[in-house]
Amino acid sequence: MAVVDRKNQNITSLDYVDGKWLIRSMNPATTGLENPPYQKETPLGVFVVQEKKEKMYYLKDGTDQITGFAPYASRFSNGGYVHGVPVNYPRTQMIEFSNTLGTTPRSHMCVRNATSHAKFLYDRLFVNESLIIVIE
Repeated sequence: MAVVDRKNQNITSLDYVDGKWLIRSMNPATTGLENPPYQKETPLGVFVVQEKKEKMYYLKDGTDQITGFAPYASRFSNGGYVHGVPVNYPRTQMIEFSNTLGTTPRSHMCVRNATSHAKFLYDRLFVNESLIIVIE
C-alpha cells in the first residue's frame, strides 16, 4: 500500500505485518495541480492499482503527439499514476530526481516521485491487490 499526502507533498509505502503497519519508504512527491483544461488535481480517496507500465507515454497538451514518458508508472485512478520523474523528448535517459519534488502540486493528476522510489513502488504494488490512498 502507498499513502500520498497532498498537503505535505510526499508518499509513504507501508506493509501490514503481524498486526502492525510498518513504514517501508517515504519520499517527496509532486501531486496534480488543478489548472484546466489539461492539468487536474490528484483525487482524494482510496484506489486499487489498476495497471502498471514500465514506461507510460504521454502526449503534448492538446495534441496527439507523444512528447515523453514517465518511468515505472502504477495507475490508481482514471488517468492518475504514481511514477518517476518524466522524461521529455528528445532526451531518452531516465532522470532520478527533480528539485520540485516535495514542494507544490505541478503534475497533470499524477504523483511524481524520484525514479528509484517509483521503481521500488512499481515492484511492490500489485494490480487489483494493492491500494493507493490519497489524503489531504
